[in-house]
Amino acid sequence: MHRLFFPIAIAMLLAGCGRSEPGVYAVPLAEALQRLKKADVDGFRMARQCGILIHFASDSPKDNAITWRVSSSGREVLRFTVKLMAEGNATRARIEVPAEPKGGEMYDGSQFYPRPALHQPLRPAVQELIDAAMEQRPFDVMRIPDEERGSPNNGPCQVQRGGLENGSSRFGLDDKPGYDSRSSQQMREVEDYGRDDTSYGQPMDDTQGSW
Repeated sequence: MHRLFFPIAIAMLLAGCGRSEPGVYAVPLAEALQRLKKADVDGFRMARQCGILIHFASDSPKDNAITWRVSSSGREVLRFTVKLMAEGNATRARIEVPAEPKGGEMYDGSQFYPRPALHQPLRPAVQELIDAAMEQRPFDVMRIPDEERGSPNNGPCQVQRGGLENGSSRFGLDDKPGYDSRSSQQMREVEDYGRDDTSYGQPMDDTQGSW
């Protein structure tokens, strides 16, 4: 009797959580789409951003899918889509991320970006974004498994975010390699001055007067 009770109790507990397996939710498709529209994107951004100024914009739902576009300095740097599919009275969510020309997909943990927008890998964080939406709660980065929360390629992300948090530096997409935004601007001003001054870099003519 006891041997039968425990598996049944565990199954009932899992059903009460709203998921029978990862990515499948005990929520009808129409309701799941409404919950996804209210996903805690602000919490996601705050937890996973890398210190450059980024903006999230979502497309209107189309074919039970929502695409989020991430931009910085007026340019799209990343996008991802969550597509919902009915499975009986439940809903399955599928994550779609564009491929990288050099292999893999964007922000999969194996990519290196000089000025990254988000921590890698992306997929586990998007999965938590979906889970939170379906459970109608805020995004919680601590629910992402430890082994899926970081990547060896997150060094630039940590430097940028650290500079933002302690106020020592700011970064942007147009920075010169190896420099923050302030140093990059100073270097551009020096370069512009050299281009505007035709005598810059030319030897002085002592016939024009004493040195």
